[in-house]
Amino acid sequence: MKTKLFAFISFAAALTALAAPRPVALVVQNHTSDMEALPMAAFADTLAAKLSGDTIRIVNPANAIGVNQNRTARGEAMPEASAKELGRLLGADGVLTASIQEFTSEDIGAPAIAYKLKVRLALSLADSATGETICGVSDLSVSKNYTAEQVKSDTATLYEALMHKAAADAAQKLVAKIESSNWMSAQADIAHINFTCNIQGADIKIDGASMGTIPAMIEVPKGVHNLLVEYPFCVTYATKAYFTDGQTYNVVLQLDATGRERFKSEALFAETIDRIRKTGETDDYVRRTLADGTAQYWKNSAIKIEKGEVKDLKLAPPGGNDSIAPRSPTVDQLMEKAREL
Repeated sequence: MKTKLFAFISFAAALTALAAPRPVALVVQNHTSDMEALPMAAFADTLAAKLSGDTIRIVNPANAIGVNQNRTARGEAMPEASAKELGRLLGADGVLTASIQEFTSEDIGAPAIAYKLKVRLALSLADSATGETICGVSDLSVSKNYTAEQVKSDTATLYEALMHKAAADAAQKLVAKIESSNWMSAQADIAHINFTCNIQGADIKIDGASMGTIPAMIEVPKGVHNLLVEYPFCVTYATKAYFTDGQTYNVVLQLDATGRERFKSEALFAETIDRIRKTGETDDYVRRTLADGTAQYWKNSAIKIEKGEVKDLKLAPPGGNDSIAPRSPTVDQLMEKAREL
């Protein structure tokens, strides 16, 4: 039988885990008012593709937000308040503003016999939590020489080629800066917690996010979190816990009233789960077997439900007047039901 010893799970509901790409929202600005023909969609797509990797991932590549402000020739960084709000709305750790500052042509020769195209970009990354600028780059890309005929006949293609090149070059430089910044090293503030439990397969949630089943090695930001551990027939374990790196956190579940009536003790319950597990592979399989066994127990027991209360049926068995007490399904009965699933 295959045994799942550990579940290595990312904590997606909070900060991204150590060494994982951090989510970043992309905002594209065009500050060259006289160049409305620039292929902004191609520019945004190339930026999203070149930036997404092991360091960051763009969370809105299909609809990168375009802001045609055209206020200055130099562009502007995202205001702190806007960066914080946009990051919250898109679930991003950072907001990246990509500004096209200038798009010009240079005459080659007098009179001109050829032309060069130039584009200057400014990329600025802001932290969504604080609004503060993390790092940025300003980059100038220059095309090869084009004849007047080429510029006149295929302007759109030449513009797009330069915008692709400019976006790729600027993205490479920005990623290098991000990787060496304190913004990336801040991710080291991650706690790797080894969770164990007396009931194998118990569900674990941290801050409302499902983290799989125990036993598990889970990565969470260091600090205080809401911890919830659940399993059928057990009292829910709910607490606030402070997590530090390398910690082992052991959860002890206790049977609820229904579970204690059926299984008598946590030890017998754990043994039942272990024996059922040997006939299958998944935690869900064990739960279904337990649930089916419980349903069968109610069907075969001398119990009825009347006005919301559980009552014993008073039966007179041969040879006596004692009531027949309801009996829990035995381990063997549960295993037999498991084989039928």
